[in-house]
Formats: sequence, structure tokens, C-alpha cells
Amino acid sequence: MDYNKRSSVSTVPNSAPLKVGFIGLSHQKGWAVKTHYPAILQLSSQYQITALYNPQLEVALETIKELKLANATAFPTLESFASTAIVDMIVISIQTSYHYSVILPLLEYSKSNPNLKYLFLEWAMACNLDQAEQIYKAAAARGLQTIVSLQGRKSPYILRAKELISQGHIGEINSIELTGNGGWYGYDRPMKSPNYIYEMGNGNDLVTNTFGHTIDILQYMTGSYFSKINSMVFNNIPEQDIIDDHGQKTGQKVKKSVPDHLLFQGTLMRGNVPVSCSIKGGKPTKKFTKNLVIDIHGTKGDVKLEGDAGFAEISNLVLYYSGIRANDVPVPNNNKYPTEPKNDMNMYDAGKEIMEVYHLTNYNAVLGNIFRLYESIADFHYNTKKIPSLPSQFLLQGFEFEGFPTFMDALIIHRLVDSVYQSHLLGSTLDVTNISQLPNFNS
Repeated sequence: MDYNKRSSVSTVPNSAPLKVGFIGLSHQKGWAVKTHYPAILQLSSQYQITALYNPQLEVALETIKELKLANATAFPTLESFASTAIVDMIVISIQTSYHYSVILPLLEYSKSNPNLKYLFLEWAMACNLDQAEQIYKAAAARGLQTIVSLQGRKSPYILRAKELISQGHIGEINSIELTGNGGWYGYDRPMKSPNYIYEMGNGNDLVTNTFGHTIDILQYMTGSYFSKINSMVFNNIPEQDIIDDHGQKTGQKVKKSVPDHLLFQGTLMRGNVPVSCSIKGGKPTKKFTKNLVIDIHGTKGDVKLEGDAGFAEISNLVLYYSGIRANDVPVPNNNKYPTEPKNDMNMYDAGKEIMEVYHLTNYNAVLGNIFRLYESIADFHYNTKKIPSLPSQFLLQGFEFEGFPTFMDALIIHRLVDSVYQSHLLGSTLDVTNISQLPNFNS
């Protein structure tokens, strides 16, 4: 499927907006109100929030009032919410540990809603690979178009790096180094931080969350999955100090069972490229140390991405590029984010060699990447009627520029995360060439 052809078609809708039902939207706090809600507000001609599910009905009603969701109805049961005909798309933004128990019955209940077409889920998809496989299978059997918030794929920096690599501006990739910091998993724990992200089995550990997002971005940029991997996982900080809002230690200590350091190395299928990765908990000890560095070395140039947080999917990054130009001087992707952030970019032309520093000074990556994800969903939804050759559903974004990550894309990362833990436990190198294959429903 050549999904890139979609980008030449207007995304202005010519029909009613998609009706969105939320699980996890609250006016008081949470990821949904910080990202999904404002993104939908800025795309009001394409989306409309029509339903909220919360077993505490008064909480849903209060959110509808406070967020001024005039067209929304509150539902106190999962069955009534999933089966209502006023929902075309369901967005689930809750703790990963609840995904399995919510999604499977929701898919069953939704069979009585013929209008439901889309299911949008946060990463991680589940707490473990077995749950993720079952969720994928149930959603596929239901026939829904799935979306997963691996939103780092929509970062303008990731897309720019992918463009430079795919167009051959750095030649063939010969090695990659990645270092990052997962701030939650160091020696200190903020007193208001939820306990579940520090306990194994909840799908929010350093390997699943920090590494999962980042390695998905790396595969997406390079256009390749891994063939072999080897990893070591550490929990050398079994207890953390509780700190207050001012960063001062309270004297209280709490246990931590999730890892605080990952050493990962592997080989990309495409080009047999060696990749080395180190992700640790906590903040850098020196001010000049970056929280995130991705170095991609090519035969004719290099791409480097740097960030102030080890979470590339929600960080405003800086891209450095040195390489060759094929024809004209490369021009960064047009920015579609509504606030039109200023592009602080410098280029230096020395014959055929070119250097570039790419940074959007006012870009809000937390909101912007999710906004771009919603843009892609709207593009897919409204353009299927204009181009008959485009399918009404697709299983995998893979490495296409356009589109959005699906449950299959997420399942591939779940399999890689599971393989990381297996490699650590076995103390050996694993062959992971088969993790991108579709599940066999007959097995």
C-alpha cells in the first residue's frame, strides 16, 4: 500500500465530524485533558466529543460541564457507552493496567453499535505480551481501525530525520548510538508521583515505556526492524527517596521494582547496522549532559537528535545534520501545528556538503505530536471516499511517512520489549526477525 499518495489530497472534511467517546477524560487532571482534548478543540470541524464513560456518573457530568462539552452524554456503564450509536470513535486514556479488563468487554459490547469505526489507545497497549496479543486479536475480529499513541512518529524532528535518511543525504547508515534518561526511575521520587509506575507488571516500566517509545522512533526513522538483540536489565535502586514539591528529601523511602537501567544492543535487518543503547533512570549529574542523544552515522554524513528529556515522543528536540545534498538545499517539512512555531534553522553550504541545525523554538511537543496524530486520522477518514483505491482499513503503518501507528505497530514493539527481558533472563543474543509477522489466529 502506497500510503504517501494520501498527502496530496485535501483533508478538509465534507461531512459531519467524527463523534468521539472518551474513557479517561477528566477536567481535573490526566493525560487526556492535557493533549487529546485540546487537539480535538483545534480540529473541531473533524471531531466532536459526544460521550464520556465513567462508573462515577457525577464525575463524567462534572467534566462535561467544566469543559463545556455541549454535545456530550455521560454513561455510567461500559455496556451503555460502547453500544451507543452516537460514537464513531472511542479513545481510551487510562492506566495501562486497566486496558485488558476494559477493552475486551468493550469490543464485545460495541458489536451493537454499527457506527463505531475507530479505536484509539495509549501506549503501552497492555501490561504484557500475552494481553497485547489478545487485545490485537479481539480488535481485528471486531473489524475496527486501530490507532496507538506512538506519537513520536509525528514529531517534526523525527520526520525530518527520516526524510534525510530515506533520501540518502547521509548515505548508508553504518552505526547508531542512543543514550537517554528516564527521569522517574532514579534515586528520587516526587511525592505526588503515582506508585503504579514504579511497580513491575503495570506496563509503565523503563523498558516498556521509555525504551518502547524511543526504539519505535528509531525503527521508524531508519525504516528497519531488528534482526538480533542482546540486553541487560538492572534494578540497582530498589528504594527511592521521596522528595517534596521543592525537591527536598522528606526522609521517607519507598520500594521500586521496575528497572532503572537498560543496556541494549542489536542489529537492524536493513544494512546489518549495529545499534547500541543505554537508558538509565534519573537526571544527568552534570548540566551539560543531555537527557537524550540519538547519533545516526552514515557513509556520507550524520544525523544527531538531542533532547532535554529521555522521552522523545513528548520532547521538543534539536536536529543536527551534516551530509551531502542531492539537488537543492534540503528544506524542513512544513509545520502544520496551529501556533506556527518559529523554525530556528541554520544551514551552511560548502560545495556539496551541507550542515543543518533544525529546531522549532515554540513547538509544544506534548500537544503537537498528538495533534498531528489526530490530523492523520482525519486525513485517512475523510479521504477514503475521494480515492477509491485506498482501503477503508489498514493493519500497519510500518515505515510510511503518512498514516498513524496501529495495534499491529504496537504489537511489534511489545514483542521487542518482551524479547529484551527474555534476552536478559537467558543471558544470550536472540533472533527477533519474526516479530513483525501478523499473528496466526488459528494457533
